[in-house]
Amino acid sequence: MKLNQIRDIIATADAGSLRAAARHLGVTQPAITRSIRELEQELGVPLFERHQFGMQPTAMGQVMLRRARAIQEELRRAREEIGQLKGEMTGDVRVAMSAIATFALMPQAVRAFRNAHPRAVLKFVESFYQPIEVQLLNGEIDFFVGPFADPGRGSRVTSETLFQNRRIVIARKGHPLAGAASIRQLTGAEWVKQALHDRESEGDFDRPFIQHGLPQPKVVMHTTSATATLLAVANSDLLTSVPRQILTAPISADLFDVILVREDIAAAPICLVRRIDLSLTPLAEYLFDLFRRAGLRYGRAAEEGAAT
Repeated sequence: MKLNQIRDIIATADAGSLRAAARHLGVTQPAITRSIRELEQELGVPLFERHQFGMQPTAMGQVMLRRARAIQEELRRAREEIGQLKGEMTGDVRVAMSAIATFALMPQAVRAFRNAHPRAVLKFVESFYQPIEVQLLNGEIDFFVGPFADPGRGSRVTSETLFQNRRIVIARKGHPLAGAASIRQLTGAEWVKQALHDRESEGDFDRPFIQHGLPQPKVVMHTTSATATLLAVANSDLLTSVPRQILTAPISADLFDVILVREDIAAAPICLVRRIDLSLTPLAEYLFDLFRRAGLRYGRAAEEGAAT
């Protein structure tokens, strides 16, 4: 198995055709065809299904692609790590973050990182953990910051909690239920729910109602976007429950009333997550530590604010 074969199957899968892959790599199409055919012969299985519209990985091809991407990322890390250990502080750091972690932690972490390493490139993906888990495990993403639950024994990742979190109920300014003091008074309301597709956070929305023996909230609108959720609430009588940091985001908090219910509405803790068996490059390790410091500071400040 050769490195150019790994490069070629990844390029072909990403481009969807041999011609597009060859154009992207700056090589001839026959060279890529030969490279993939030789790899298929070595493995004894077809890696792609060939059809008139291009190339589609087979089931075996998907397995090979997963490993190939991990190999490619390991080589990238090796090159960058050696360069950084030589004092060449360049290269990419790739981080996935939830929106709430972005609002609460990213500004100060990025500011400090850019001051220390202006030649490095930061690449951020806004996401919850499940959609990026494979990318984290194969090395395409260095680490994740956001809501996370302990996966238990046998996991390939390790996590550390930065701070505990809670949710707030918000409504448009002047909403008839703005003065409610308990979620019991909100049982007749209609709600918009951001569909998180994330097992760490999915139950947070309904849990307070269930815990107090109340009917589940009447959800009449689902979104996959924090922005769409906030716009819906600001322009209707819908309510929503969101992590408390949402109103520190670059939006106008003046558009909303926080409904101060007496019940505590817990949210999944915000954590740092990385692979157990994969060392970070010096630059990624530095940014990881900056997020750790920012998260611990944020947690202490939140606790002190709650105490007062």
